Amino acid sequence: MWDVAMTTPTPERTQAKWREIATLAEKLAERSGSRTGFVVAPGSRLAGDDLRCDPYHVSHAVQTSITSAIDHLHALCALVVQSGFLHLAAPATLARGVLECASTAVWIASPTTRDERIARALRWNITDVKDGDRAATGAGIPVPTSLQRRKDKIEAVATKCSLPFKPISGGYTSSEAVAATETFLTPPLGVLLPWRLSSGFAHGRRWAMVAFADQMRQQATTQVGVVHLKMENDLTRVLFLGLAAAQVVKGAVALFDQRSTAP
Repeated sequence: MWDVAMTTPTPERTQAKWREIATLAEKLAERSGSRTGFVVAPGSRLAGDDLRCDPYHVSHAVQTSITSAIDHLHALCALVVQSGFLHLAAPATLARGVLECASTAVWIASPTTRDERIARALRWNITDVKDGDRAATGAGIPVPTSLQRRKDKIEAVATKCSLPFKPISGGYTSSEAVAATETFLTPPLGVLLPWRLSSGFAHGRRWAMVAFADQMRQQATTQVGVVHLKMENDLTRVLFLGLAAAQVVKGAVALFDQRSTAP
């Protein structure tokens, strides 16, 4: 278990922390790529969830979210550690993907009751089919099965599980998942702040760049009242996002292992 604290952020210590994150990402990527990496044991909580809400398995939603988070974390390390170029916004965009996907896994798997885990997995599936339908119809691509038909299938499972469909039908949001994960995991670096900061970079928001940039240098311009700024990043500042992302992934994986192991 490695520590997120770093009392004096020297270049050497910063690089050592990045190597730790990269090592974690590599191990998790190997696990994710294995057929036995994220299996659900018979008799476990997730196995019981899956039997009740087939074919919209809770474990499938959790596994998909975790493996996506791992993929983003691995890409973040490759970009920062191996590319030889430190981007201003791109590392934050990848960190955002890690935080959102890992938080979604935690949000689904964290409830202590089976009903709530199933309800959240069904909400995840509602958002999945809505997003897919919107993407296809917006591009003029024919959809073999209508959105309503797919929603009806999810509603049938909710009814079978004696769960009210109205709160399920609205799907879920990443902000809900992130907030719930911060409450559940209470990680040292938080979840909401690094997610909001990462989202600011992903959307090209000025506040994020100005607040987070390591250096801002004015450049000459011929426009009256206009100042051009050159912003630069550094490994220590990006490390905050890398550590925050890594700690949430670790929490999501630990929760999966707990829920997927038979007593």
